[in-house]
Amino acid sequence: MPTFETYSAGSFGYKIDLVARLIAQRLSQNFKAHNFDVTIEQWRILLYLWKQDGQSQNSLALSTQKDEPSVSRILNNMEKHDLVVRKRHPSDRRTNLIYLTEKGRNLQDDLMAIGSLTNKEATEGISSEELKQCIETLNKVINNLLRVRENSA
Repeated sequence: MPTFETYSAGSFGYKIDLVARLIAQRLSQNFKAHNFDVTIEQWRILLYLWKQDGQSQNSLALSTQKDEPSVSRILNNMEKHDLVVRKRHPSDRRTNLIYLTEKGRNLQDDLMAIGSLTNKEATEGISSEELKQCIETLNKVINNLLRVRENSA
């Protein structure tokens, strides 16, 4: 049986998880350093709303890979900070649609710039060709996992 050190040294999944956590931590530090009171969870919701405003809570839960109660909690905090508003769906009163406020829309340029800065920090010393190959490989992994998920559903 492999030890933790042996397993973690060669495990693709472990390395991906570690990279994701380190990038999220650094992004959070960069938000704070630039005086933005936005969590990583809120950032993920904002990204999808900047892409398409007026999404349902269910759609945001699917997009962010989070359960609906977690998304509801995140949205409650975002409402308190005047980043989003909930509005009833016009034809389905059981569904809330989530819209950005002016404050939420106005964060886009600054937060996207901080996201780009964080990516630049994370990829320092990596050539554009190495980065391109890494992204191509990650896309293959994503497609593999999506295919397996669909086949097992």
